[in-house]
Amino acid sequence: MPGGSLSTADLVILPLAGAAPAPAGVSFYVSNAHTTTRSLIHPDGFNTLFAQLTVPAGALASLDGAPLGLSDSVRVTFTPDAGVYGVRIAPAGLTFAGSAAPTLTLSYVRYGDFSVIANSGYADASAYESALEIWDETSVDAWLPVGGSGAGGSDVSATLSQAGHYVAAAPR
Repeated sequence: MPGGSLSTADLVILPLAGAAPAPAGVSFYVSNAHTTTRSLIHPDGFNTLFAQLTVPAGALASLDGAPLGLSDSVRVTFTPDAGVYGVRIAPAGLTFAGSAAPTLTLSYVRYGDFSVIANSGYADASAYESALEIWDETSVDAWLPVGGSGAGGSDVSATLSQAGHYVAAAPR
């Protein structure tokens, strides 16, 4: 992968267990004036976390190339992918300030399906979990790892530079 991206076929994307209740997406306003946190929750009676997005004050840099100021806000949609640990954050032209970048966390504590490691090249679930990162779909079927992302405990987190499509995965 040095200097390039990987295709979906070259990634081992973490799936949801078959019995996992699907979380619902949300739409909300993010303001440069204050921190906003939204979570996608499995409707399982335990409010099990699927994903969390924390957008600090001052994080909104631009929308479709137009700079955003301290008093600006943007309506954001935060939706889960079906069947895998992945999310889409929109609008597509939204970029974030490097000094106040949002954090995305995908939590697989209860519903991560590690049977995906069969024929993946990983010796066991622990090796696969250690290799998990958040990947950004930079164009159709082209993925790059988000810098600074990595697994810890039962989740994987990264700071984001832009809205987009993100998944928890490891290279094949």
